[in-house]
Amino acid sequence: MPTKGGDKIQFNIRVDRTVLDQFRDYCRRNGLDPHGQIVLFMRRVLEMEFDFQERLWSALKEESP
Repeated sequence: MPTKGGDKIQFNIRVDRTVLDQFRDYCRRNGLDPHGQIVLFMRRVLEMEFDFQERLWSALKEESP
């Protein structure tokens, strides 16, 4: 899933100022990179979606006669 080299793009979002400030403070207190945390979150969402689809498919196959 990770890309190397020049495969990266810029991604801009609008966020409530208070949320962004609190997120940056949280990252600063815990020694985390805010941008890196957002990318990790995106990867986790994708992994969970894939895992969910696999689990659902397995359950459906087990239920089928």
